Amino acid sequence: MSVRHKSLFSYNLTRPFPFRWFTPGAVVGGLILTAVFTFVNFASSGYVLAIEMSSNPNVTLSQSMGSMNYWPSYLTSKVRPICQPSSLPVNTRFFTNQTALMYTLTSVWQEEPQRMISPSLTYLGNVLENCVVNSIQIDLDSQDRAANQLAFMEWGAGVRTSVTCEISTATGPVFLNVTQSYDYVPDTVSFSQIEKFLGSGILSRDKTTRASLWWGESLMSTYWTEVTAGMQDETRGRSVGNWPIRKGTLYFVPQPGARIEKEDFFSYFQAQFIVATQPGDYEYPKPISHPTIAELDSLSVYPNIWTPASNLAKAAYAMVLADLGQNPKEPTMLTDVELLRSFTSNLVSAQKKAFNAKPGPATQSYDETTTGALSVTPSVISAQYLCQVPRLRSPGSLLLAILVADLIFLQTAWQLYKLICEHLLTRRYPDGNSCHGCLNGPVESRLAHSVEMTAGKTYQPVRQQEVEVS
Repeated sequence: MSVRHKSLFSYNLTRPFPFRWFTPGAVVGGLILTAVFTFVNFASSGYVLAIEMSSNPNVTLSQSMGSMNYWPSYLTSKVRPICQPSSLPVNTRFFTNQTALMYTLTSVWQEEPQRMISPSLTYLGNVLENCVVNSIQIDLDSQDRAANQLAFMEWGAGVRTSVTCEISTATGPVFLNVTQSYDYVPDTVSFSQIEKFLGSGILSRDKTTRASLWWGESLMSTYWTEVTAGMQDETRGRSVGNWPIRKGTLYFVPQPGARIEKEDFFSYFQAQFIVATQPGDYEYPKPISHPTIAELDSLSVYPNIWTPASNLAKAAYAMVLADLGQNPKEPTMLTDVELLRSFTSNLVSAQKKAFNAKPGPATQSYDETTTGALSVTPSVISAQYLCQVPRLRSPGSLLLAILVADLIFLQTAWQLYKLICEHLLTRRYPDGNSCHGCLNGPVESRLAHSVEMTAGKTYQPVRQQEVEVS
């Protein structure tokens, strides 16, 4: 008799479950679980984080998730988009998202829990808030200007506006001081632009969507040419009985809550000039006897550029606040139509005073039909941010990842389903795991009984299958 080989591995004998609902339950449940597991695996493994540069982290963080915003957070926790803050050291130059004026960061500090000065600003698209113009300074110059600048205008004017703003952060409010410098005829100007609109100091313009800034630029360039042309006329026509002025500085401090069209809009005003009494000797006269701009203008105090200079300072005040996205309590000419109409009423006559530096872009007084509506929108500092955003895997790797994960989950679910059914089977049929022959006694006794019953008869061999089953 041959000996059968016995492997190290074995298998279990199986029989169908006696439940009518087992097969439909396995099929329907398998389909449902396959769909559920596929969705779960797609949500948890279908996306990877990819590097992306962004200029607007708030939009990037809100839009990159798409429909995943409605998914359970525990499924998408590993692929949540993140953006690294941008570090702006002190003395960094920047634009806002309005892309008009350039600013220089001069200081950063926090007041709470204690005053702490920082060498840089950690910034992540925070909206600029509560900006206050501290002062406007106009520096007049003629001698030290470059030859290309003198070709446009004998005198030049540099407008420097100092502002304090605030941003909200997780650690509390952060304050920053910035300065804005404006010169309509900078030392980089080209001779080819003589008698053309220069557009200096403004990065971009749009009279439809950013009409307030468009008119602000028009006012600043117009008043700039009016001030410099006035200085040229004053020094040429009135220097016979006065020492010739070489340089000058006008300093304005806005009064909080004052109306911009009023004469008392500036709470403090100071003027300083340098005159050449003789070669190598200079004096520094101050018009201290006439403290207000209105009095200086009414008395025609030399040099009589007081009203145009005041208008230039007011235009810088309004333009800077609009570019920083601020709507002050008292309206400015860039937020109020009637004020703008008043400040541009003499725009044409003022622009005629320009020599080779043509102001603009507006060449006519305000007309609501020629530009968009006046509006000021919130501003943020323009910067680039390094972000990690979710991106869908490639089709091949996505299919493989979901397939492997589905098979693992389905195998686990199948084993649990069988264990539950086997438990129910054991409770309902305690002898369900025994074979029919075993229920009638040991195999040996049944074989002996079979031999006795067949004595004298034809030999009936015992089938090997019965022995193995027993």
